[in-house]
Amino acid sequence: MPDLPERALVDGHGRRITYARISVTDRCNLRCVYCMPEDQAFRPLPHLMTRAEIARAARLLASLGVTKVRLTGGEPTTRPDLAGIVSDLSAIGFPGGIALSTNGVLFPRVARELLAAGLTRVNISLDAAEAEHFRKMARRDHFEPVAESIRLSLELPFESVKLNAVVIRGFNEGEVVRLAAWTADRALSVRFIEFMPFGDNSWKTEDFVGWEEMKGWLEAAGYVLTPVEKDPVSGPADEYRVSSAAGAHRGTIGFITPVSDRFCDSCNRMRLTQDGFLKGCLFGHRDVDLLRPMRRGASEEELLALVEEAARTKEEKHPMFLGMSRLSLPLHSRNMSEVGG
Repeated sequence: MPDLPERALVDGHGRRITYARISVTDRCNLRCVYCMPEDQAFRPLPHLMTRAEIARAARLLASLGVTKVRLTGGEPTTRPDLAGIVSDLSAIGFPGGIALSTNGVLFPRVARELLAAGLTRVNISLDAAEAEHFRKMARRDHFEPVAESIRLSLELPFESVKLNAVVIRGFNEGEVVRLAAWTADRALSVRFIEFMPFGDNSWKTEDFVGWEEMKGWLEAAGYVLTPVEKDPVSGPADEYRVSSAAGAHRGTIGFITPVSDRFCDSCNRMRLTQDGFLKGCLFGHRDVDLLRPMRRGASEEELLALVEEAARTKEEKHPMFLGMSRLSLPLHSRNMSEVGG
């Protein structure tokens, strides 16, 4: 890890914050069942951070030791100035890289421009390996452009390309082995994410599939998974090298396990929502408003103090656990697309 500045972000539990997820929009061109209802209402555009405001917030975070940023949404590629935002972040300098989380629908149109602007990593959401199950999860018929996004991302010189699949029983559990097969001849990290309750999504206990069950399905299909040693500054996924009857796979498989195997102890992340609130935890309720003070003319020192407050009040852990009842959880009133999961 690069040396951090003397005034580094440390939360109230002694964890250093070096990674920021910045949501640039709440809009999306899919309606994935775990993320956004069909009738989602979007915030008026003047309520969202401008390109200049995103850059200013990013400079504050960088000055306090944030070394990696990820642009999220909603769907970031629906924002017409996305390449400009990436260029601004590149000029600030984030040694851990500038990453993008995208659903891939519009990505082929902008991939080369984003790469030239300084984008280094791409995560593509894909919950199914074929069109029928894709439509069932996303409630839209856009499988082909997403498949093209994966092909193009692997062709271009990005540092890494990852696929994220949320697994829901009754929807796409049969896709786990099919998606894992993509790692045989592609330099992909395919990560399977436990479905979790959030906002007003329809999570039920019987929908939940834990990572151990998914791993068991893969092993039953002949996959041998060997753990990869985790980098201290890596994300929450537990990664595995893969081999099968086809031999050693080019790609890897990962599991992101927020429900069954909490990773809160090592959390180094904060989130900035598209309307300018800093969140210490995805499930947290101690949001700190950065945008309104910025627009009122707050000084750099005042804004830095607000960022430090958001870090200091970051929750120790999220409220989910195996066997939980959704009704007992202090769920955020916003849906995932509004927070920038």
